[in-house]
Parts: sequence; C-alpha cells; structure tokens
Amino acid sequence: MSEIPVAKVLIQKDDEFLAVKDNDGYWELPGGKIEEDEDRFEASRREVKEEVNLEIEGLEDVVRVEVEDMDCVNCWIMHTEKFSGDIDIFEDELQDWRWVTFTEYRDMNWHADSGYAIPAMRFLEDYLD
Repeated sequence: MSEIPVAKVLIQKDDEFLAVKDNDGYWELPGGKIEEDEDRFEASRREVKEEVNLEIEGLEDVVRVEVEDMDCVNCWIMHTEKFSGDIDIFEDELQDWRWVTFTEYRDMNWHADSGYAIPAMRFLEDYLD
C-alpha cells in the first residue's frame, strides 16, 4: 500500500466554508496532493491558487486524517480566514463552488473520502484551541 500525502483547506468566511464541486459531481474542500518538494503549507497555497484562484495565508493545522482504501491517504486539514482575490474555478478539475455552513456541507453530495471535513468543520474551535 502506498501513501499519498494530501492537504485540504477549510477557507472560512464568517460562519461559512468554501466547498468545491469536482467534475464527477461531488463536493469537497479545495486542496490536493502534496508534491515531493513542498510541505503541507506550500501545497495548500498552491492547490487553492490552482483550483479557485485565491491567495491564502495564515494557515493553521486543524487535524491529520488517514483514509485507507487501495492506498493510504494521509490528509492534512488546514484552516484560514485570510484570503484575497476573486474566486475563479479551474474548469478542467471543478464545475462549481459555494460558501456553505457546516450543516449545508454535511447534507451535500460529497465525495466518499471527503467526510473528513465534517468533524473538522463541526469542532473547528476545539481543534484550534
């Protein structure tokens, strides 16, 4: 089993988080694979810029989750409220985006391995304390 390092970002605006819809019709957090020459912070900034055209800063660790299937996905969930730019999705990878509350995200058609975001959103203040 190989390990795939991934960084996903809870981008927060007031009480809402940015969710993106992939081309298979599933919702998830922006982010993606951590490349060999970068850490989770660099990967988070790069992936968010590539996917939704936002510049992010002030990233904080929330939690690390391992998802095992054919491979072991080692997923770092990061958080920030500091971002700039106008959202513009990269249509080769995504088809939509929206700001959602925890309850809205919980009830969305999210990718099977994107459930990690639910407790991270729900207990964010506890994680960050």
